Amino acid sequence: MSEREISTNEQTAARERLESELLEGTLDLEREANRLSVMGEPTRFTILYLLSEEGQVRSGELAELLDRRQNDLYHHLNALEDAGLVGKFRDGGSRVYELSPLAEGFVPRIFDAVNARAEAV
Repeated sequence: MSEREISTNEQTAARERLESELLEGTLDLEREANRLSVMGEPTRFTILYLLSEEGQVRSGELAELLDRRQNDLYHHLNALEDAGLVGKFRDGGSRVYELSPLAEGFVPRIFDAVNARAEAV
């Protein structure tokens, strides 16, 4: 058996273990990995932090806080929305963004863990 065959078999066993133990056979690995990838971009990570702390934030406020034009943020907000991490609604002429119910369940815990790590350093 070559090294490549061994790696492939180990990866398959590892993936099966991940899917059964962590994802419990109900979550899709690619979808969950994509969510984490989307979160990992610095501007999006910052947006999620602000939403986690503030609850709801208007798009104009986000642009001001991030020192960016609103139009420059929409592709980030759309990526977060497509990943199921944020929701939006209209309030008058403004778009208001908030964490999705899915994100409310785990995003604040990620920031708590990051903060605990920063305090430990």
